[in-house]
Amino acid sequence: MAEQFFRITNTVALLGWIALLAFPGNKRVSGLLCAVLLPGALAAAYAAVIGWKLAAGGPSPDELGSIAGLRKAFTDDWVFAAAWTHYLVFDMVVGAWIARDAVRLRIPWPVRSVCLVLTFLLGPIGFLLHLVARAIKARQVTVDD
Repeated sequence: MAEQFFRITNTVALLGWIALLAFPGNKRVSGLLCAVLLPGALAAAYAAVIGWKLAAGGPSPDELGSIAGLRKAFTDDWVFAAAWTHYLVFDMVVGAWIARDAVRLRIPWPVRSVCLVLTFLLGPIGFLLHLVARAIKARQVTVDD
């Protein structure tokens, strides 16, 4: 059952990322679907699993304050799938912001797409690359003025 949850949340996220890559300038995609609706649905699924696990006597806050405690908590497939959903939610929100920001700044499509793909796959690395592209673009605008 945890495996199904994992597959469903990954599929939902993947469909959102495909839409974001295909239509980054579309406000319904980057401003609503991938910034609110899909992350909201995934967050609700996350909250349901975490609430269920905590009600069932999940790990104490003390256990979650150490690597060993987290490792133990993540041996539960449901907790692991929920933790992965946590990543899916926040990476998609960041990706939606990157898409809107990149379109607004007219960052070229290939650079924007690489940033989005890396944000989907490697979260902070895609975000960092977007910040670098953003800084380069700002410097170009300043030099051209």
